[in-house]
Amino acid sequence: LIKCTEDRECEEIWPGSTCQRARCRCPENYVRRKSPSREWVCLSVNDAATGQVGPPLTCPLPDGAGYQVILRGSSTNNLLSPPVLCSSKTNDCETGYECIQGLSPVDGLDGACCPDQITTCAHPIFDHESGTLERWGFDGSECVRFKWDPEKPSSANNFKTKLQCESYCVNIFA
Repeated sequence: LIKCTEDRECEEIWPGSTCQRARCRCPENYVRRKSPSREWVCLSVNDAATGQVGPPLTCPLPDGAGYQVILRGSSTNNLLSPPVLCSSKTNDCETGYECIQGLSPVDGLDGACCPDQITTCAHPIFDHESGTLERWGFDGSECVRFKWDPEKPSSANNFKTKLQCESYCVNIFA
């Protein structure tokens, strides 16, 4: 979708996006970034748990907690390992990940390696008993509802709307 004609086309790719002058615009407090697997995504400026401005490098999903799923530089891939940085111009991430330009550069590199479309949809769904936010995840065949707690570890398979989940995952695996 290079040019849009109505909000619905943008909303399918990112909830709250609108079509302005034939281009999809992200909602307030989000910035639009190029995505090699999705054309474009929106990055939340704010952290989902605190509501404050989030870290400079983050991934689009889960919305407002994308820093949790950045590729990490060790085999354990935990949050204590350093994030794998990249250049959004060369997209030099390993298979299954793509370079998403951050909110501001770190160490001269402008992006982080984030799960691409296929990897996102293959991630497990983290359903939290303590979750207060309703989200949608792809279970391998369809999008299902679950509860999300942004203060707990999650995966990128975490969508605000069923429509967004389906546009991300159902079409590529169906």
